[in-house]
Amino acid sequence: MAPAMKIVFGLLTFVTVGMIIGSLLQLAFINRLEDSYGTGFPSLRGLRGQNARYLRDVSRWANDKDAELLRIGNVKPEVVSWSPRIIVLHDFLSPEECEYLKAIARPRLQISTVVDVKTGKGVKSDVRTSSGMFLTHVERSYPIIQAIEKRIAVFSQVPAENGELIQVLSADTSQNSFTNRITITLLTL
Repeated sequence: MAPAMKIVFGLLTFVTVGMIIGSLLQLAFINRLEDSYGTGFPSLRGLRGQNARYLRDVSRWANDKDAELLRIGNVKPEVVSWSPRIIVLHDFLSPEECEYLKAIARPRLQISTVVDVKTGKGVKSDVRTSSGMFLTHVERSYPIIQAIEKRIAVFSQVPAENGELIQVLSADTSQNSFTNRITITLLTL
């Protein structure tokens, strides 16, 4: 075998092993999340000893500011699919954080548009009925927004500096009211 081929195979082996280790770390992280949330949602590993572990973990996190910021014990992961990987994080935002985002967004909501195939510009559509807005770079420096972005970074395992500005969407086309649900969708490729 030529020396160049040995180098290529060595690099491919190194990358493959790194990807396997990264996947195992992500699975361990997800399993740890599943074990941290009490009995409200089904776990892939069942409910064996869950109440005892939950109580033990909550006491361990009682004085941990990072755990409080990340809402550990409150966020409830639900694995929808492993391939593609889709995980719903229930209770990701506290009710206070939801109200805060609504208060910031309400005056700036604009009807969402779709891309016109001919012109490439955004146009209003009867099909898309949501309204939305993006936070500004100044708002990104607010402590509550920083806490949310840190939580997004930890749970998605993507650094906050790689993220976009948070977008707030309302499924109601009226700019005077919100639905009772704020959805933050994260796609990690």
